Amino acid sequence: MYRILGLLLIFSIVLVGCGGAASPTPTTAPPPTEVPTELPAPTEQPTETEPPATTAPTETPAPTNTPAPVTGVVKSTLNVRDQPTTRAKLLGVLKQNDTVTLVGRTDDQTWLQINYPIGETSTGWVIAERIDTTADIAALPSISAAASATTAPTSVAVQPTSSVPTTVTVTANTPAATTATQNPTAAGQTPSAGTPAATAVVTGTPSTQPTAAPPPSTGGTPPGSIIFDTYENGNFNIYRVRADGTGLQQLIAGGSEPALSPNGSMIAYRARKDVGGLGIRLASATGQDMGVLTEESPAGFPTWSPDGNNIAYHILPSGKLSGQIRRIGIGPNNTPTTIGIGVRPSWQPGNGTFVLFDGCQGASNCGSLLTENAFEGNPETPNLITFGTAGSWSPNGAQIAFQAPDDKGNIQIWTANADGSNRKQVTNDPGTHGMPIWSSDAQWLFYRSDQAGVGWAIFAIRTNGSDARKIIDSNVHPDQWIYAKLAIAP
Repeated sequence: MYRILGLLLIFSIVLVGCGGAASPTPTTAPPPTEVPTELPAPTEQPTETEPPATTAPTETPAPTNTPAPVTGVVKSTLNVRDQPTTRAKLLGVLKQNDTVTLVGRTDDQTWLQINYPIGETSTGWVIAERIDTTADIAALPSISAAASATTAPTSVAVQPTSSVPTTVTVTANTPAATTATQNPTAAGQTPSAGTPAATAVVTGTPSTQPTAAPPPSTGGTPPGSIIFDTYENGNFNIYRVRADGTGLQQLIAGGSEPALSPNGSMIAYRARKDVGGLGIRLASATGQDMGVLTEESPAGFPTWSPDGNNIAYHILPSGKLSGQIRRIGIGPNNTPTTIGIGVRPSWQPGNGTFVLFDGCQGASNCGSLLTENAFEGNPETPNLITFGTAGSWSPNGAQIAFQAPDDKGNIQIWTANADGSNRKQVTNDPGTHGMPIWSSDAQWLFYRSDQAGVGWAIFAIRTNGSDARKIIDSNVHPDQWIYAKLAIAP
């Protein structure tokens, strides 16, 4: 018990001692910095999207059936023009069995408007009767405005004819044959010596001299250009060259016997390479192909009518020296019509309807120049003009130029009035000179010459026989120089 009391006393003393000591100022510890707890961003309550206004569904129209294009098939070679008239500008030529889209018609349904070129949206006009179609033509839109338009044909500038054409009776004196062999360009026969004078009736320009002023004797340069063919490396090609011999350019490969249209826009020529048909083909003045005119393979030597609506040409079977002169329409009439018996036609310029060509009058006077009305003549009764071949008209139709042998047997260039009178020799050099054409001013003649055996070339000479000069060398087929046609161009 005493131990317990002793321990209590000691504990009391300790407590009293401790209470008497100075009490230190308690230091208050700063409260701990509260580390902010990053609360998750409140999830944004989705905004209630207003339901789209309900609209009545638009009724989708039933698809409209696009009408099938109205088409037709070309029955035979067909010309396309910019207006519904054969006197309008020629846009191009369609081939047989071409399929075209029909878009309009004239009121009388004789012409159809088509999309041309094929596959394009541009348009042109064709003769309705040359299109085979099961469509109702009357249902096509009538395009009367176009139907009323007429495009006047463009003609090259020529000297005016001095008087109104009349009918005259003339006497063509056929000169006696020389001892030389006749140029084999017609029927291969030479008129016998002393052939009596033949009387012919010629309807056309009366025999008057050209109204142009006489040309100077020397100097100057022939106007325009010449389109010609040449035979090289076994091929025929067509070129153009200025009359001073400069600016040579090839226009057509595989062609010969060129003829330029009166308005200067197209070339008709004999196709020598089958590029869709032999025969007579058309090209632009710069040589772009425009299709075939006639696929008669022996067809050649084309010549244009003054209005550009028809072409005359000859059919000359291989190995033959005489054939048929035929006419074919560029516009509505594409059926060839025989208008004469002979070769190498040349169509009278101006308002002429006569074609000059080589042939025989009946069974006599072969190797002569004849004329025939291209539309109303009788092939059996041509008009005899004069002895000679390869004739061509002067620009005003008052004269002709041609080739014929001289008294030494050399083929020379001659001129005469349109009725055969006033016959004059122009060239006099040794050798062969032929295939003449007139310059646009009627003061020069262009022709081929073998230069007395030196080599073939194209020459120019004044119509009075002076100032001859070579323009350019131009080779010819050794057996066919007599068809080496020239054409005058601006």
